[in-house]
Amino acid sequence: MAVAVPSQPAPARRARLRLGAIPRPLRGLLVAAAFLSVAWTLAMAPLQGPDEHNHVGYVQNLAETGSGPSFGPTEGGSWSTEQVEWQNWQNLLALIGVADARPGWNPAEEAAYERFTRTMPDGARADGEGPNPVGQNPPFYYAYQTIPYWLSRWTQLPTRLVVMRLANVPLYLLIVTFAWLAAGEVFGRRRRAQTIAAGSVALLPQLGFMSGVVNPDIMLATVWAAFAYLALVAVRVGPKPWVLLALGGIAGLSALTHGRGLAAVPALAVVLAVVLWRARPWTRRMALWVAGAGAALAAGIGIAIAYSSAHGGGASITGEVGSTTGAGSIKGFLSYLWQFYLPPLRTMSPQGPPYGYRQVYVEGLGGTFGSLEIQYPLWVYDALQLAAGLGLVALVLIAVRRWEAVRAHAAQIVVVAALPASMLAVLHVSAYRDLQGPPFDPLLVGRYLLPLVVSMGLAIAFVCTSLPRRLGSLVGVLVLSTFTVLSLCGLGLTVARFYT
Repeated sequence: MAVAVPSQPAPARRARLRLGAIPRPLRGLLVAAAFLSVAWTLAMAPLQGPDEHNHVGYVQNLAETGSGPSFGPTEGGSWSTEQVEWQNWQNLLALIGVADARPGWNPAEEAAYERFTRTMPDGARADGEGPNPVGQNPPFYYAYQTIPYWLSRWTQLPTRLVVMRLANVPLYLLIVTFAWLAAGEVFGRRRRAQTIAAGSVALLPQLGFMSGVVNPDIMLATVWAAFAYLALVAVRVGPKPWVLLALGGIAGLSALTHGRGLAAVPALAVVLAVVLWRARPWTRRMALWVAGAGAALAAGIGIAIAYSSAHGGGASITGEVGSTTGAGSIKGFLSYLWQFYLPPLRTMSPQGPPYGYRQVYVEGLGGTFGSLEIQYPLWVYDALQLAAGLGLVALVLIAVRRWEAVRAHAAQIVVVAALPASMLAVLHVSAYRDLQGPPFDPLLVGRYLLPLVVSMGLAIAFVCTSLPRRLGSLVGVLVLSTFTVLSLCGLGLTVARFYT
């Protein structure tokens, strides 16, 4: 029985997209992604995305004053007067996470808000300087969002929110495009593999949902998708100056986007090690360009830390990747890690609440919407967990059976695996440290895995293209169809939750 094996990396021209020559499957995926993003923008009630009210307050203060809000105590409010009035009259704060609550939309509430907007005092948009719970976040995504904010500044805040949400559509499309290009680096011009890889990303319910709300996680996913593609390019072309500088710059942007973006540092180190190892013997010129990549990374991290420290009220960006409540121990961390993925042994003490890979990987990526209160029926998550387990087993078995092919692509595999390894290491260490003190909560959710969607798509495509052709195509269609149905059902559940 013939088994398809990923081809050797294609020539550079195969991974590029010429303007006006976008492959038909990619065009279809981009249209589907744009539709899903717009649909989520309209279906999700205002400010009901994860911490969206705080992120919108950050954008507004940055746009109106040129400075982000503070994380620590200030004389201002957490949000502007304009946002506070909107939240009050539309019942938006009381709505967060409460499944039985509904937005305020009766005529009296709408009339009261209209009266406020007509008589809004000067400065009502610029007095939300904090304390804001996300005020320590670095500014890259929020600076990006000030563009749609200013383009729609003449409108009321509800309209500006819609425009800001729609500004995520290009980010979503970039993620899908980078997934397509990354698959081209691994599989060559094999449209089936590229379609499965990019389609698994484009139709992933959680990614579509996050593209429809104001939250920096969508920008972080975009930056990491670009990093994954550039890392694979670096494996193919070697330590070219432009690719080294681009990798360092993208890793710096990762730190400028969110504290979790610091996970790009170990990922970049692995990528550079692989590229340099393959490029022996080393030269002084090569060392200079590697230093340039390090300088670009250091500049991004330095700016992020300086900005976050200035607005963090004593905290900084590093608070996102580690708590100061307690250091724990190596034994305790290993116990936590075991219990996250496997049933606890009899000798193990419980590590926090019963929360593990199902809640993060299955329910999180499969779809938990709103402020974690909109979920599918439990049997859906049971089926997804079974399918994910079977897929993981298939991935391991195929890798063992096709070991020679795997070894031939060892550099690409190491680079692709470096991204999830780096991010998961940072997330797990941070979650374990959070368990050592109040609120004794791992603070780990599925959307934190969105920077890893390109690696996920490549793994799914590898399994599908390594199976016999008809079976692999059937599995690929099943995966994409399942994600599509889940996305549409998620939209339906969201509309029902807020508007029925």
